[in-house]
Amino acid sequence: MIDDFCKQLVVRHPASIGRWLLRLLAQAEGKAPEQISTAAIADANWQVLDRELSSAPLHADSVILLPRRGDPTILHLEFQTRPDAAIAERMLEYWIRLHRRFHQPIRQVVIHLKPTTSALARVDQLAIGRTRHHFSNLRLWEQDPDPLLADPALLPLAVLARPGCEPREQLLAQVRERLREITDADQRRLTTSGCQLLAGLAFPPDVIQRLLAMSILEDSSVYQLIKHRGLQEGRQQEAAALLLRMLQRRCGPLSPHQRDMIHTLPLDRLEQLGDALLDFQGQADLAAWLG
Repeated sequence: MIDDFCKQLVVRHPASIGRWLLRLLAQAEGKAPEQISTAAIADANWQVLDRELSSAPLHADSVILLPRRGDPTILHLEFQTRPDAAIAERMLEYWIRLHRRFHQPIRQVVIHLKPTTSALARVDQLAIGRTRHHFSNLRLWEQDPDPLLADPALLPLAVLARPGCEPREQLLAQVRERLREITDADQRRLTTSGCQLLAGLAFPPDVIQRLLAMSILEDSSVYQLIKHRGLQEGRQQEAAALLLRMLQRRCGPLSPHQRDMIHTLPLDRLEQLGDALLDFQGQADLAAWLG
């Protein structure tokens, strides 16, 4: 699931991913920010190439054609959720097949997602006899989160970046604030789901639920009423009534006692319940939350 999401992230936002990685690669080569050519990382002409590299079943995670005038370079990305002893051999095989098919310069990057101390996460070359093949290695948990936080397309990757301060959970709070700034509701929901998925590689479920669970009421008129006009008794009852209908669909018929409890919940608890019911599977979950 995580691999599929990362591939789709690149398919949807090749320019955002490419710009971010090209700047990192240039910095790794010792170039100062003012030496990094903006022409090489322009928005235009980015495309994701067909990931089928031959008739044999070998698929690169993501292959991007970079927009370099006259000398287009292929950027090949591999996302890793766990250390892989065979990654260097695979990168060589990918390179050979990409070169054979496109005959263009190729830059390869392995992006490690999940924090680990394994030495395999630092392997950036294959050395067998006289054969040498080099590729770039990027550990997401060591990267500056600011460029990722600045681009809404990259927010799912930001949850795994290096936190700017302690506690680490503050990074998720920053991501949540950026999520709230996405004006398109569908895009916000899609990006939030990606953030929650990748955050699971580094944070416990309760932290993700507390800091990244965007309320299902957030785009509704009732939520806006609660959020921006304050709690008035009549308005609070409307919000409680909406939650009761949603809970009944999610968990089945509620007991009179449960209905009474929900009707008397204050604003902050109604918001928390709206977030929590996303994960409810039945009456037991509701009873545990109310208890």
